[in-house]
Amino acid sequence: MIKAIIFDMDDLMVNCLQLHIDAWDVMLKEYNHSIDELPEKMAHDFMGRRVSEIGKEIIDFYKIDVNYEEFMKKRNQIFLDLIKKDLPLMPGFLETVQLVKEKYKIALTTSSLIEYSSLVIEKLNLSDFFDVVVTGEDVSKGKPDPEPYAITAEKLNILPNQCLVLEDAWNGIDSAKAAGCKCIAVENPFTPKQDLSKADKIISSLHDLTLDMINTI
Repeated sequence: MIKAIIFDMDDLMVNCLQLHIDAWDVMLKEYNHSIDELPEKMAHDFMGRRVSEIGKEIIDFYKIDVNYEEFMKKRNQIFLDLIKKDLPLMPGFLETVQLVKEKYKIALTTSSLIEYSSLVIEKLNLSDFFDVVVTGEDVSKGKPDPEPYAITAEKLNILPNQCLVLEDAWNGIDSAKAAGCKCIAVENPFTPKQDLSKADKIISSLHDLTLDMINTI
């Protein structure tokens, strides 16, 4: 029996892939590179992962001679500045969180930074909705490792198989299933096509999620 709904954030709650791409591109242009130079598979594998891990691989790929901490601090500030100007929601998110809040515990499990997730929660007035928030800075291993969702279930004080995770990325789905959670994959028209087949169910939009669906998952 499902007792909690766990939301991913990037490209599940907010449509932010392009903002991430823009932030990386602004940063890389300072070193005479472009994000477009990344191999397609490498960029695909970044979906759902921690920005700290992505940054290390990008620096290594472009062979940039730079202090990692300084590079990431500047890149993350560029991204936060973009988010402050524009925070597009994914279709159906607000309706979904309102639908499930009265019946289930609600958590947010994101690979993103605390500062970024806090900004999203504040801008969307969601502080009263989430019982638990777990970010990429709260774990030693990010998605697709099971740790993020295992920790979330522990903080919710329920078993992983009593949690239903809503995810859009294959890395997140692998993390949720490895932790023992149920998972519904939500297709995203704004991101590259991914293999979502490991999820318990696939829906085309959060608009398609119903309480009956949750009860029978």
